[in-house]
Amino acid sequence: MTSRKLNSIIDDDKKYLFQNYGDRLPVCFVRGEGAYLYDQDDARYIDFFSGIAVTSLGHGFPAFSRRLHAQLDRIIHTSNWFYNREQAAAARLVSGLAFKGRTLFVNSGTEANEAAIKLARKWGQETAPEKFEIISFEGSFHGRTFGGMAATAQEKIRKGFGPMLPGFRYLPFNDVGALEKELAGNPRVCAVITELIQGEGGIRIASRDFAQSIVSLCTKHGALSIIDEVQTGVGRTGTPFVYQQFGIKPSAITLAKGLGGGIPVGALHARDELMRLFEKGSHGTTFGGNHFACAAVEAVMKELMKPALLKKVAEQGKYIMKRVNALKSRIPAIREVRGLGLHIGIELSMPGADIAKKALERGLIINCTADRVIRIMPPLTITRKAIDEGLAIFEKLLAQECARP
Repeated sequence: MTSRKLNSIIDDDKKYLFQNYGDRLPVCFVRGEGAYLYDQDDARYIDFFSGIAVTSLGHGFPAFSRRLHAQLDRIIHTSNWFYNREQAAAARLVSGLAFKGRTLFVNSGTEANEAAIKLARKWGQETAPEKFEIISFEGSFHGRTFGGMAATAQEKIRKGFGPMLPGFRYLPFNDVGALEKELAGNPRVCAVITELIQGEGGIRIASRDFAQSIVSLCTKHGALSIIDEVQTGVGRTGTPFVYQQFGIKPSAITLAKGLGGGIPVGALHARDELMRLFEKGSHGTTFGGNHFACAAVEAVMKELMKPALLKKVAEQGKYIMKRVNALKSRIPAIREVRGLGLHIGIELSMPGADIAKKALERGLIINCTADRVIRIMPPLTITRKAIDEGLAIFEKLLAQECARP
């Protein structure tokens, strides 16, 4: 039964908002502290979701909060007509943690991928007018703008919005042979874009051979290799960016979600030599990379530069995987546990949406994607105490649900 406070919020939601999110989960969070969220009635929840891997430093992280309060009092926005010291400082940090290159700040992950698509097509058409096709992979998710949808090889994302932007080819994920055949036989391909861990696709991880083949084959055939790090970047997997665990250096990466710790910001980061493709007036954004957003990026990146944080992410991820794998040995409904760092998927033999709803009722925030995969993506700063609390709820819930006839 929902409270009077929540009923009032729900009434306004249904009266004044588009209902494209359907019936939201019956809670309204009003404050947060570390890895905990509190609802309209001050009930406490353990956050194993981070707002879809966004609140990378958790809720109310002191250094992050101080930095943004100071920036709010100083200056928020002036536009990209002018130099911006916060933007330059944030880009320097991205370059230092990724690879030497140039950064273009935007407002979201799908905008970062749109910029990457434009960059790739500009690159291809320097060679030949017909070199404009982009390869992506089955199970991918690259956003909900027309470029992002066209790059996403999931019909449910594109349904009802056709015709799509032309020039995208979809191949099986982790199939080196199919990729090699396509690149060798199709001179129209200008780029390959992929997630190395498919988030919305169910935490499916690329093989090392597949990741390395993307970069080597793109180099061989004159195409750009673009790694979508929107969900996997910014420390989520235990390294600053997940591509670093595959021994590759792509042409470009796209970022968002955890990049701003909860402030809307995205970025395209590309090798230095690609900067020339975006000459004056060829791409832009009003809000992208404003002072406030880039102050958030600075604050997040400075925490990532501390080795202790990334070490902790890797250790906490291994601990969760070990606990859930132990649970798997007792509960056959758990088919597979996969992930890196604090980016973990638990594939069930049954639909997982009800599990996520029942977890919420017990004070644990998790998510179900790809119908049967429970995602665990807590703040990178989560304590072992909070992990144990959340896993205790999850283990008990799953044992009860899977024991039912």
